[in-house]
Amino acid sequence: MRTEHRVLAALSGQPLSALRTPTTPASLSGVLDRAAEGSADVTTVDSGGSWRRESWHGFRDRVRRIADDIRERGVEVGSIAVVAATEPSQILALFWGSVVAGIEPLLVPAELLDGRDDSGAWLAALAEHAPIRALVHAEGTRFRVVSEAVKAAETAEWGITPVPLDLDRATGGPGPAGGACDSPDSRVHFMTSGSTGTPKVVPQRHRGIIDMALGAVAVNGLDSTTVGFNWMPLSHVGGILMAHVRDAVLAAEHISVAPERILADPREWFRIVTEHRVSAVWSPNFAYRLLAGVAEQIPPDGRVDLSSIRFCLNGGEAVSAGDCARFERSLGRLGMPARTFAPAWGMAETCSGVLYSPRYDPTADTSLTVSVGFPLPGAEVRISAASDVAEEGVGHLEVRGSMVLEGYLVGGDLTGSADGWFRTGDLARIDADGVHIVGRDGTRIVANGVTFNSADLEGEIEQVDGVVPGTAVVTSYRARPAERDEIAVFCSVDGEVAAVCADVRRRVEKIIGIPVDHVLDVPAAAIERTSIGKVRKGKLVDRFIDPDPARLWELAWTPAAAVPGTRRSRRAEGPVILRGPGLVHSAVSDYHPHQLHDLLEHWHHAVEPDRLRGRDVCVVIEAHEGRAERLPRSHPVAAFLRARAHGAGARSVRTIWAHPVVEQRTLEDVLDDELAQGTTADLFVGPRGDLWRRLRVPVPAERDSSRADHFVLVGGTGRLGEALGAELSLRGARVTLVGRPARGRSGTAEGIDRIGVDLNSAAAVRELVDELGWNAGERTQVVHLAGAPRPAPEDRVERLVGPKTDGVRAAVELAHCLDAHLTIVSSVNAHLGGTGVEFYAAACAASEIIAERAAAVPRTTVSVTSVREARQTGEADVAVAKALGLEEVSVMDLAACLVAGPTRSVLLGVGEHTPLVAERAGDPATPASAAASADREAPDLAGWPPAAVELAHVVRPLLGPDVLGLGRSWFEMGLTSVDMPNLARVVTEHTGHTVGVLELMRYPTLAALADHIETSQNRSGG
Repeated sequence: MRTEHRVLAALSGQPLSALRTPTTPASLSGVLDRAAEGSADVTTVDSGGSWRRESWHGFRDRVRRIADDIRERGVEVGSIAVVAATEPSQILALFWGSVVAGIEPLLVPAELLDGRDDSGAWLAALAEHAPIRALVHAEGTRFRVVSEAVKAAETAEWGITPVPLDLDRATGGPGPAGGACDSPDSRVHFMTSGSTGTPKVVPQRHRGIIDMALGAVAVNGLDSTTVGFNWMPLSHVGGILMAHVRDAVLAAEHISVAPERILADPREWFRIVTEHRVSAVWSPNFAYRLLAGVAEQIPPDGRVDLSSIRFCLNGGEAVSAGDCARFERSLGRLGMPARTFAPAWGMAETCSGVLYSPRYDPTADTSLTVSVGFPLPGAEVRISAASDVAEEGVGHLEVRGSMVLEGYLVGGDLTGSADGWFRTGDLARIDADGVHIVGRDGTRIVANGVTFNSADLEGEIEQVDGVVPGTAVVTSYRARPAERDEIAVFCSVDGEVAAVCADVRRRVEKIIGIPVDHVLDVPAAAIERTSIGKVRKGKLVDRFIDPDPARLWELAWTPAAAVPGTRRSRRAEGPVILRGPGLVHSAVSDYHPHQLHDLLEHWHHAVEPDRLRGRDVCVVIEAHEGRAERLPRSHPVAAFLRARAHGAGARSVRTIWAHPVVEQRTLEDVLDDELAQGTTADLFVGPRGDLWRRLRVPVPAERDSSRADHFVLVGGTGRLGEALGAELSLRGARVTLVGRPARGRSGTAEGIDRIGVDLNSAAAVRELVDELGWNAGERTQVVHLAGAPRPAPEDRVERLVGPKTDGVRAAVELAHCLDAHLTIVSSVNAHLGGTGVEFYAAACAASEIIAERAAAVPRTTVSVTSVREARQTGEADVAVAKALGLEEVSVMDLAACLVAGPTRSVLLGVGEHTPLVAERAGDPATPASAAASADREAPDLAGWPPAAVELAHVVRPLLGPDVLGLGRSWFEMGLTSVDMPNLARVVTEHTGHTVGVLELMRYPTLAALADHIETSQNRSGG
């Protein structure tokens, strides 16, 4: 079935025709013959320490004799033969002997051959699914699987003929009688994960293998003078193809050493490099980390000389910039040149590495993920959109080319692949530095360079007693800010949790050979699935192991320069000053909903929107506090006026808290000075001539060891409460939803109670405390959620303020009775006025002030932009908010914030760059007026693209001629969210191309929108 793919980005290597010549070998036997024409040697070091060194010519002649023996044993050309060997000298002889004989070798991991508790069942299973005809091995081999194959051959049970071979016969004698029987379409086979069920076998044609080697040689600048050194298993695609066959294509010297030699004594690696003047090495990242630690213990006295190294390939698992930098630094002491690293990416399905980033400098890399570079000649890569990935530009990594497998021989799944494109299972993005691998799609686990099918591992886990069937999940992820992937297992346990989890850990570690970082017992309900049953593994990691909540900010008062002592010249057009009824801080806590309603109705009629449009607006509050830190975070009347000014299209809006002793002239001087500097921060003008700015400061992630066991959500029976309660329950907390009316218990999530009560009196609170019960050993957090998330602007303030102000008072009393922490979930409208919903902004500000004055209990306010699961706005409103730097958060973000238990009041969902509130980092937000002031005259449109010129004439009446800019955003040119629908309508009417608010957000400049419209019209023939 054909699958449609939306491509996010793509890269292509140069044509292979640039590398192939008339003398380029067409098959692997041709590669061996070409290497034999040179003078280089091939060397092996087996696990016992025996060395074997011979020229490529001598090795080729010996291989031909082995091939004759294979043919004489009756193994037919084109048959598949398992290579039963673990020592480098035996693997290379059997591999090349099979190739020259026209037999297709199947390389298998050493653990299958060495297994003592396996009677060859894996080979029997393999024979049922693939045409395996022979098992080639050295005479005297004592592998269990060989003896089992001999027994099976007597009854023809498996259909596999064991072929013992004398690998040393007639060494050094005359040339062989027979010739090569392979072809460009002959194949080499790799078993990638046969230890966890049905094995997966990857066939690769000789042509693709040679193309891979030619490309790797070209992009990395290798030649026949190279001395290659491999100590990874030769049964692995990296050891045999990426290192050994590459050196054969070069006719260069090659050394392969048994992995056990280096792991037992890592200093042997340094001795070999020094004695043989090795120039090209490779390892997965974990091995470079190991070698760096050893190098740090070696004195730089000249006895170890690494100056010959020119190429360090890092592939087989995720690459760490930190590990690379440490390796380069540690080995640099011993003479290794800098910038020898080449991060690479590949797999058995791509004949090993097909992406390379040569001459990588780890010390200069500041990216979150190391680039693995660009595709080899003849290879293509692309990023296809992934439906369950939210990060922009990240999608499925897919590859195409002659080195990419055409289909699995056994096992494997090409679902999602199409038109020759192979979906790798990795998630990646592309930028100017090439391809960045950012994670896995959950279908594969890589351990020490070996790939395992996660579904097979999950099947193994469910064999453990106590694991609930259908709940096993295995995934790998990269924790922030770690530089390596971690492996996590999730399952639901029915039994003793510690014992079952320990059994699961042992079983998985035995299979993959490395420690498992996390084994967690989770509720079955926490294992979310897509509509087709695929587990959302990323959500499990985010929820239970590595939560990544939206960034938190606090609004902090920061001392500024003293109040100006000299008057500036007055601006031609001063700011609009709003001061009057209700704008006095000390009295606000006494307001009742109907009193606050009367005040807001007064201002609603007193302030006309036309008076505010395009102006700098200052809301002045008479504050009787002598210190800035004693001021509240917001003020209901000021929040109302800020929202009204923003909705009217004001150029900038700020709140100024001024002590009564501050003279009007002084206040005017402060405003002139601030406006001249282009700042938009709220101000406090103190009684001592002191000036403070309220700025946005990042709040570090906090992990409170005394996190709550029990969350009581007041006003929790609405959409947000239901979603948040379910999320907290999945994280292991007890949850009680309190509200009116309460929903029934049918179908409720495990661990959630619902209590229907109207907390309109102290007696109602005490009754609720009695129903909740007192548990001295339980840590409780009361969370106040009352209030609709998106009320209409015409809602009367009593209905909005009542549930918030009266509800917060009840929540304060409830928290006091339960000895609980109180958290008020409010809205950023109380501070930013970014949506124009005036009464709702005032209600949020009032509830926050009441909570701040509740000194009887510890409390926190979390002011949120909007929560996706409870949103009642359209996509266009979300797009506008995002353009203003207000990100929509998920219920997981809010739950993670509550669980972390921040000790201060915070903003949640405010982006790093927003014009609505200034940052402390010395870069105050620049209002639209400042952006426009750089160019007060109408711009010269000469040189602009014709489509952009036409669009500029269309939108100029809305913007004014002095602010037009080809690359300026709509907001930089003075428009507000209120203007977006009108701008969309005008553009649609004049261009004939339908443009909505979402399009304005996707194409936020004149240049981008003009290009979009022109491209769309060209496609439609308009």
